[in-house]
Amino acid sequence: MHASAVQSITIKVSEVDSALLNDADGLQKMLKNVTELAGLHRLESVMHQFSPQGISAALLLSESHIAIHTWPESGVAYIAMTTCKMLDDDKLQQIKELVARVLDAEKIIMKEMAL
Repeated sequence: MHASAVQSITIKVSEVDSALLNDADGLQKMLKNVTELAGLHRLESVMHQFSPQGISAALLLSESHIAIHTWPESGVAYIAMTTCKMLDDDKLQQIKELVARVLDAEKIIMKEMAL
């Protein structure tokens, strides 16, 4: 039996303006742009805006999923993506730069693990 490769990517951004972390449309657009940049295929999306602030959003992909959770009061967001399509280092760097640019992030940490 041959197991397919799975890649798990997590991104933590911090020192982000709270308004950006509470912008549901902007965050969903960013997830779609990351998905397109990675060459992945979106199936469904779900989003919840918390009161008074914070967002959880996810895209179900034919290759797995990508999700974001934000804490505007702390200036922090976590993005998690799992995919059966392996992304090379160049593509991962492009994704990191896209997230940093959209969120105007002061600090961004990306971790990648092949499962």
